[in-house]
Amino acid sequence: MTTTINPEAAITRARRALAQSDLGRLDYVRALRSAAEAGLPQREIARALHVTQPAVSQTLAKAKGVAEIPEGFSGASPYEIAERYAAGEIDRAEMIRQLSAWPYTKAPDHSEQLSKEWKAILPPDRPGTFEEVGEAFDRGLIDAEAYDLILEASEDAEDTPEA
Repeated sequence: MTTTINPEAAITRARRALAQSDLGRLDYVRALRSAAEAGLPQREIARALHVTQPAVSQTLAKAKGVAEIPEGFSGASPYEIAERYAAGEIDRAEMIRQLSAWPYTKAPDHSEQLSKEWKAILPPDRPGTFEEVGEAFDRGLIDAEAYDLILEASEDAEDTPEA
């Protein structure tokens, strides 16, 4: 008996596993930071986790660059929210709700630099821009219909005058 492998299903499983791996590392770093902020000495954290104290120290040094998750969201960035959806941690409706409600920052306008230089090396966009949703779509974390719904909601939010 031969087993037929569905390539699309295999890619979906691989995407989910990759997202789970990335998110597991973020969650680990945030949990270590929480333990240290709660006053646990690094040696005690290391002993409890069966790792070395220098490993805890190195991870805590990296933790300074890891953003906290805002209240009401499952991730610290639009991309992280899309990863949590791809990893199966939140459902599609919740992912769309969160990405539609995200307070996106404006992406910098690089048109002047591009007009001056044919091969301009542009700095990366600041975290929290809508481009992260585009990246999530490009990497297969969200589908086209979800992308369109989120885009429409974010455009509607931009058109709403602030009180």
